[in-house]
Amino acid sequence: MDEFEEKVICFPGVAIVDFYSDSCVPCKRMSPVLSALETKYESDIFVAKVNIAYEKELVNKFQVISTPTFLFFKNGEVIERFSGAKKKEELEQIIEANK
Repeated sequence: MDEFEEKVICFPGVAIVDFYSDSCVPCKRMSPVLSALETKYESDIFVAKVNIAYEKELVNKFQVISTPTFLFFKNGEVIERFSGAKKKEELEQIIEANK
């Protein structure tokens, strides 16, 4: 939890938290999309992956009920939240609007 605070909540740009499970097919499809965003936006974004099987405290705190669930943070606040797979362009719109 301390690491989450340090890396996500205190990140100066847009932090994307991907709540996933190992058996989730849409989660696996989103992994290369997130990697491409990390490459494109470099230090403007931070992507954190949270395995719901091991991080129950975070799952409960953010009321994650399905995977994948994505939370976008800026200045320590959740600015966007959605569940399910999305297109790269949709994620880019969120990043561009908030960076």
